[in-house]
Parts: sequence; C-alpha cells; structure tokens
Amino acid sequence: MPEANPPIQTGYLDKIGHPTVRIAVHGIHPNLKQEFEALIDTGFTGFLLMPLVSAFPLGLTLLGTSSYTLADGSTSPKLLAFGTVTLQGQETSGVIVLETGQCGLLLGMAYLRAAKRTLIVSDTTVSLLDQDFVAKVVQEATKEMQRTVATSAGTDSDTPKASADG
Repeated sequence: MPEANPPIQTGYLDKIGHPTVRIAVHGIHPNLKQEFEALIDTGFTGFLLMPLVSAFPLGLTLLGTSSYTLADGSTSPKLLAFGTVTLQGQETSGVIVLETGQCGLLLGMAYLRAAKRTLIVSDTTVSLLDQDFVAKVVQEATKEMQRTVATSAGTDSDTPKASADG
C-alpha cells in the first residue's frame, strides 16, 4: 500500500443526498475567516460560488466581472473576487464567483483541481482524498489485477494436457 494518509471522511450527504463539506473562507486577512457549509457541485466548473452578502465581511479582493452560462442555457454576469478556502487544514486560493441573489455555497471543479483532491462519494460518506494517494492506490490495484490475470492465463496454458496416447 502507498505510504500516505488513509482515506478519511471529509463531509456528509445533506438531506437531499448532495455531497457537502464544512469549509472556511477568507480574503487577504486570515483573521476574517468564516466557516460555511458548501455543496460540492461537479457541474460547476468554477472554484467557489458564494452569496455576495456573505463575501463582504471576509475581505475578499475584487477582480472584475465575468459572464457565466447557467444550467438552463442563460448567461448571467457575475462579480469575481480572490479568496482562500480552507478544508481539512489545507488552504487553497482561487477565484470566487459572487452571486447577488440568495444561494448556498458551491465548491466546484476548479477547487478540486487546485487542491489536488479526488472526490469519492458513497451512499453514506463524502471524502476528498489526495489525488497522488488515489493514483498510487489505483496503480497498485491495476498491477495486482494484471498479475492475477497473467497468472491465471499462464496457469491455463502451462498445465499439461492429457492425451489419448498416454
């Protein structure tokens, strides 16, 4: 097995079954850090989406605006800010989309890539694992499967066959 930390539960499934984690967010002043519940949304390509009203007290640095295409195909202009997400003691910085309306926080695919995390969701748990750890486990499992297949194939072909000539 790889010499890395074993998988641990990071989050939970909310009442509807969405993968959810507890994160902290801050801007340029780490002492303004605040904790939130965030839904992990693999359909959101961004880093983090949060309500503008929640962003004000965090000291996020405004970057500008961008237009986003929503699930219904419409486009919507959004304010962008730079901030840091802390999850399991790991700080990861990125561009935060600020939503003017009421919404929950969405942690997206850009976060998972920047934090180098692999999302694993089961029927009861949510885990964000180090992608290098997952890659090593998958690589070792693949090698073991290949050895098993090769051994099975070799055993079948190396077994002497009985002949009628005796």
